[in-house]
Amino acid sequence: MNVIFHIATGVTIFSVVSKRETKENQISLPVYFFSFVLGVISHGTLDYIPHCYPLNSKVDVILGLFMMLFLIYAVKMHSKLLIFVVLLGCIFPDIIDLSPGILNSIFNINLPVFDNIFPWHFHEYSGSIYIDECSVSNINHLLTLIFCTIIIYLNRMNILKNFKTK
Repeated sequence: MNVIFHIATGVTIFSVVSKRETKENQISLPVYFFSFVLGVISHGTLDYIPHCYPLNSKVDVILGLFMMLFLIYAVKMHSKLLIFVVLLGCIFPDIIDLSPGILNSIFNINLPVFDNIFPWHFHEYSGSIYIDECSVSNINHLLTLIFCTIIIYLNRMNILKNFKTK
């Protein structure tokens, strides 16, 4: 699935796990660990469901990078590491398995490309659709965005307390 959908899921995860802060705005190490793992699991889930790629990979990677940088910039200081860890977990499988090929494509270089590690990037377990019929994919993308929007809306007060307002 495109990076921007993984990032949307990461913001959703952040909206839930950032509730685990203490009164001193501290987050325990297990929360960071499980947030990262939850990001990786969400990545696998999104990649497993049938999907096409509505955005060109170059545009997607550049837009996704800007979204991540903006989100990290936009949160308050005490939440920067947590949102970074969550977003990293959400794109980590792509960084490991796909980044050499994407970088080769974007910059016209020749980095070595290795076999995939994450099973949802294997052809038989990937939900990638390589035909022109993407109606199921469009429904899945829409459902993903609706799900993320609902969860973020339900946690809006938590989101607002973590983002800079002035």
